Amino acid sequence: MMEGQDRVVNSSLFVGDSSPPPEGGGIDWPSNAPTFRLGSDPNLAGAGARYVYAIIPRLAREDFGPIGIADACVHTLGLRDIAAVVHDCPPEPYQGEPATVAAWVKVHNDVIDMAWREAGSVLPMRFNVIVKADDERSAEENVRHWLELEYSNVKAKLDEFRGKVELGVQVLWDPAVVAERIVEASEEARALRVEMATKPRGVAYFIEHKIADMVKTEMERKARRDFADCYQRLKDHSQGTYVNKVRKQDGKAMIANVSLLVAGDRVQEIGAILHEVGEEPGVEVRFTGPWPPYTFASTVGAIGGEAEPSPEALRWDNGG
Repeated sequence: MMEGQDRVVNSSLFVGDSSPPPEGGGIDWPSNAPTFRLGSDPNLAGAGARYVYAIIPRLAREDFGPIGIADACVHTLGLRDIAAVVHDCPPEPYQGEPATVAAWVKVHNDVIDMAWREAGSVLPMRFNVIVKADDERSAEENVRHWLELEYSNVKAKLDEFRGKVELGVQVLWDPAVVAERIVEASEEARALRVEMATKPRGVAYFIEHKIADMVKTEMERKARRDFADCYQRLKDHSQGTYVNKVRKQDGKAMIANVSLLVAGDRVQEIGAILHEVGEEPGVEVRFTGPWPPYTFASTVGAIGGEAEPSPEALRWDNGG
């Protein structure tokens, strides 16, 4: 599988559903995962499962106490020099009212942040990644089995992400302000506006639409230019980028929605670039983070099964 492709996982080791972090990401978990059903072995009923928060470099500390979802005791399952951050749980997804689930997601992310601070690097999981026992292995053995299978890839990513953070960048326009600036900068548009003021209503209507078409065409060109310029400047100061889909915003036009993988000591450089971008009239910059590398962790093989490209794979650029 090519690096950087989003993944859809088919695995009988999982139960539950997925709620993505702010921009999506984390090691993937299928939204169409099968509901848990007990196998033919009655002993599986008491085998339990493991809720997986993240993968980290192995620490001397193995027990983090009752900081997990529903005050579950969080601990690690180690393999060589890496470890999964987990808690013991029933083999069924966490489900409830929206407010309850939102609180669980916050705890999930808080545990990941704690593990990130403690270990210095992290591969975060999506919410509700639960590994269960099967006919061959216990839940704990299945977690360690996956760590063994993916060891080289996981270890390389943990090394790559050490000292790095994820940042989210969105650039938005106020369309009315940007359109007016385009008219003011266009000699032809200004002349048409003057002409329109002297014409009868019917003629003025057609001139107005001609100006609108000119402005629309130029706004599309400007959006492409501004995105390319901003993206290149951000890429030059980053170790990796994801170009996410732009989102509809009330009264705003989003022209860029990018996730960045950045060395921790270069965050201020990114901030300086975005400050310049946001100084342009009609431009708003939203800058979030630092986060654990949720988006970039999706390039790691999915836990518990084979992975295949999603039809909506994001574009990946590793800075090369």
